[in-house]
Amino acid sequence: MCGINGIFNVKNKALSLQKLQAMNLAMKHRGPDDSGVFYNDEIALGQTRLSIIDLSSAGHQPMFSTNKNIVLVFNGEIYNFKSLKKQLGDYDFITQTDTEVIIAAYLKWGINFIDYLDGMFAIALYDIKTNVSFLIRDRLGVKPLYFYTNTINETYFASEIRSVIEGSGLTPKLNKSKISEFLTLQTVSGNETILQDIFSIEPGTYLMFKDKIQSKHTYWQPNSNINYSINKEEATNKVHDLFYESIEKRLVSDVPLGAFLSGGIDSSAVVAAMSSFGSNVNTFNINFAEGAFSEAKYAQIIAKKYKTNHTEINLKPQSFIDLLPQGIQSLDHPSIDGLNTYVVSKSTKDAGITVALSGVGGDEWFAGYPSFSHFRNKGFEKYKMIPKPVRLAISKIAQLKNSEMNRKKWEFLETNLDFYDLYLAQKSVFSQSQINKILNGNIRQNISSTIKTISDLSIIEWQKYLMPVLLRDTDQMGMAHSLEIREPFLDYRLVEYLLQLPDDFKFGKYPKQLLVDAMKNELPIDIIDRSKMGFVLPYELWLKKELKDYVEQGLNHIRNNDNFNENYINYLQDSYFNNKNNVRWNMIWILAVFGHWINNNNVK
Repeated sequence: MCGINGIFNVKNKALSLQKLQAMNLAMKHRGPDDSGVFYNDEIALGQTRLSIIDLSSAGHQPMFSTNKNIVLVFNGEIYNFKSLKKQLGDYDFITQTDTEVIIAAYLKWGINFIDYLDGMFAIALYDIKTNVSFLIRDRLGVKPLYFYTNTINETYFASEIRSVIEGSGLTPKLNKSKISEFLTLQTVSGNETILQDIFSIEPGTYLMFKDKIQSKHTYWQPNSNINYSINKEEATNKVHDLFYESIEKRLVSDVPLGAFLSGGIDSSAVVAAMSSFGSNVNTFNINFAEGAFSEAKYAQIIAKKYKTNHTEINLKPQSFIDLLPQGIQSLDHPSIDGLNTYVVSKSTKDAGITVALSGVGGDEWFAGYPSFSHFRNKGFEKYKMIPKPVRLAISKIAQLKNSEMNRKKWEFLETNLDFYDLYLAQKSVFSQSQINKILNGNIRQNISSTIKTISDLSIIEWQKYLMPVLLRDTDQMGMAHSLEIREPFLDYRLVEYLLQLPDDFKFGKYPKQLLVDAMKNELPIDIIDRSKMGFVLPYELWLKKELKDYVEQGLNHIRNNDNFNENYINYLQDSYFNNKNNVRWNMIWILAVFGHWINNNNVK
């Protein structure tokens, strides 16, 4: 685990070392154990290392093949590296690392070696003999990889956006076409980012650089072809086995390992499976004095059942306020979801843990969100019986009479009433008309998708929320504390299997019924039968009290940015703090965090 960076198509070799050192320094938190550089007339590669497998100096990167023809830097973990190593017996290995296995695999299979890898990874590989280079991202987008190509065809890449900026000298500017998407879905998905000209390599994709030409190739993508010949009992047993295999391979580590334990079904399933493979698991839970937000009692049930070494992190408002500035500063890409991960990652690392397993992804693949039930029930289709002109009139009248909080519900009537329109209405922070007011103009997000099955919706949840919000936050907030976080629900074999299962398998008495069935012998009924809670800090209680000054500072930064309508920002602020028009806390918080992020990163 580490941070990687570099430059392809180098134009000024004399500056390469200086740039690499600056890029490495910008990501030192990702890899405090070691760092290294390589550069020649064509390419420059840098790396900062967090030692997980083979802690010796033999794991130093950039790493070369024994014949010196291949050099690479690598971020992540290859879970099947030991079995792959057996298939590569003709290579003269000199380390115990998974990094060297990647090199040997490339020498044997060429770029097709990616198909053999099972893990989370971002790889930069340079074939010196053929003068061909690759940037490769794992199938499900667990590990990030950003890049920028300047006007003289140099490509700067790194595990973090700030490292790209540091090396390239690019002045960070807001990507105006994506501000609307950020305010709608709390993120920017696809290959673009919130910053102009900085792109993300998409999951299951690699870029090849040959003869100064950059080309993009997709080697994996999720598929929702349903296999109706599978019976439910067979599926339940298979899911159980695949999940346990996913857990087992993620326990390989030469450093202390633990798990986040919220007390929900997903994290409880992770801890239950981990406990079957060895001694007491180290578990960590955030507890709040505000009882409505605390899941501590459920985490304690699992901790007691599996005799874990349990740490309860009692988070008070002042403690969170003290952590806020550094937490926001650690956001490589803006987010309002990641600060909870920042807090639990800090406490986990402070306890001496270097690798932690997380239950992220369970809701997306096992149909745990309300959106899945809404799609299954098809209740939204009743509105199609109303002629569109009538729907438009109802919407306009209702918006005049109703609060800001209900505006997006009525705007749904103005759409084509496809399920994806409802999905966006449910997921969005602001309605379309609110965004137009915030951004001084009619800036409509043209986002569309076809959803025919629950598996289609799982893929959408992955594309629009799991990957660009949860996985991005998991990486940037975990690595802010030099903590590697592994996600068993992101095992690609498990995901591929779940996506081919019929919709009916995923529903029943409980949310995530298929996961409940697969783990019925491991999870107590108190965990299965409890009400669903999202892992959310008590923002709605804190923003008007302990966090008020910090919020107002962030809103001031937004007001001072020419992209935003100062009068409407003032209206939202006044409405929220004076309990008018039912402005929700997340509408204020996303603007405040965005303002601080813009200010912290000197974004123009």
